Amino acid sequence: MAHLWGANFKEYIAIARYEKGRFFGSAKLIFGEKGFDFNTEEDSFNYGGDIYRDERDRNGDINIELAQGNTTSIFHGEFQAGYLINPSTNLNVYVSLIYRDFNPLVNTATEFKNSTTWFNFGIRTDIFNWYYDF
Repeated sequence: MAHLWGANFKEYIAIARYEKGRFFGSAKLIFGEKGFDFNTEEDSFNYGGDIYRDERDRNGDINIELAQGNTTSIFHGEFQAGYLINPSTNLNVYVSLIYRDFNPLVNTATEFKNSTTWFNFGIRTDIFNWYYDF
């Protein structure tokens, strides 16, 4: 099994969903810390964030901790609300807000502080019938 964040991280996830009649809503919050490599002349050690680097470049064999190296705080929040128009095709209208924040301890050429906000709205359907008869 693999994870999108690779290695050298910890994360906490909270998901909530609500339905009342044809109205629905959901919230997803992800908090995490990930350790990236500094990749500078002063500090070129492999802290475990890049799974493709040679493990012989590690900074030590003892006192290893999660998210060591260029510790980066990551937050992802996603909120969605909508109304179900047609239950047989799952046709619905929705509005969604997504916010991401990426905040490393030290800004480098590859890891730097940034945040992103998306606002979405639309009409969507799911014509497949998902049966869970097991």
